Formats: sequence, structure tokens, C-alpha cells
Amino acid sequence: MESRQDKNRKPPPSKWPNLYRYASMGLELAAAIVGLTLAGWWVDYRFGTGRKGILVGAILGIVGGFYNFLKQALELSRQQNLTKGDDSDNGNDPNKPD
Repeated sequence: MESRQDKNRKPPPSKWPNLYRYASMGLELAAAIVGLTLAGWWVDYRFGTGRKGILVGAILGIVGGFYNFLKQALELSRQQNLTKGDDSDNGNDPNKPD
């Protein structure tokens, strides 16, 4: 039988609390590049546009993928700063007199 203390006990903190989030960010970047490159290949195959579709698809995948990657990385950084109690990102200026 479990005691009340056992039910309220939290698991120990993980060494890598955001491991899955980091991994998903990399996979999303790769998926954007590969997916849009394949879409460009299909456009080239379907409409006979040479290599223009692959080039445009790859460029869109790289730009869009990196935009999403950086947006998520900045959000993750903000969340980590807030959990550590860092006031550097919430408008409090340490050099500003009270």
C-alpha cells in the first residue's frame, strides 16, 4: 500500500528535460528541406521545368525550415530563462535606477 508521501513525491529532474523538443526541432528542419525539395522534383517531373522546381523547393525548404527552427530555439531559450528566474528578457533593466 502506498503512503500519502509516496503519492506526492515528484520524480527526480531529468538531465535532459528538453531532449525531445531539441530532436523534434532538427527533424522538422530536415522534413521541411526534404519535403519541399521532393515537391520541387515532382513539379519538374510533372511540368518538365528542368531543375528549377528542385532549386526553388530546396531554397524554400531551407529558408522556411531555418525560420521555424530559429523561432522555436528562441522560444525555448526564453522559457529556460524564465524558469531560472532570469530577468534579462522581461524588460527589467539592471542598469535602470529605481
